[in-house]
Amino acid sequence: MKAGVLGIVRDDFEVVDSFSDTVERDGRELERVLDVRRVFSLPSGEIAFEGRAAVERVVERTTTELDFGEVRIEEAPGTETRVTDLVGVPGEFVVAGSGRGTFAFDLVSHDTAADIERASLDLDAFLDAQADAEPWRAGFYDGAGNCENGVVHGADLLDDDRLAAVLDGATLNQLGLDCSYGDRSLKMTAAESGYVEVYRPSDFDTADFLQYLLDEVVPHAE
Repeated sequence: MKAGVLGIVRDDFEVVDSFSDTVERDGRELERVLDVRRVFSLPSGEIAFEGRAAVERVVERTTTELDFGEVRIEEAPGTETRVTDLVGVPGEFVVAGSGRGTFAFDLVSHDTAADIERASLDLDAFLDAQADAEPWRAGFYDGAGNCENGVVHGADLLDDDRLAAVLDGATLNQLGLDCSYGDRSLKMTAAESGYVEVYRPSDFDTADFLQYLLDEVVPHAE
């Protein structure tokens, strides 16, 4: 796993356990499952976990019937199951595979009694902390002048004086970087809303991703 939405742990916990239970919603018994499949160590020695989470939820389903030239459309409640991969470092953070998978934060909270909130990333501070980063994407809002918001792509964007004038005083909400991490060259992207993805190197595995988040991204998360 090299991408997902970051959730910051506001309390401490040491262990995450699998569980399965049901909750009642709209008169239906809905199942939820936290399946911790692996516990492992990061390069720095911290303990990490990996697994999946799933929940059933009530949705309105539309059915269409054709009856002797008449079209009948009806809506009735049904259930669907949402599933997401998740990884994390106990007491530090949890990563859900997508924005639709952030329900996993609630399941980990239920098991550990720790508060977990979707992160908000300070991308300006994150960029300032990168010594040799070359931005290839920049999304912004509250810009000065006539250009209030937008997303730009290119190469080494900060070396463009015209773009620098647009970004001056604006707040970053998307950021793509070519940068270094230790002795490795990374291409990554991050969003103010807590999404982080590493595109390369191709051999960047789950443990590497979690270590990168712990070292470089979490210090700039709120």
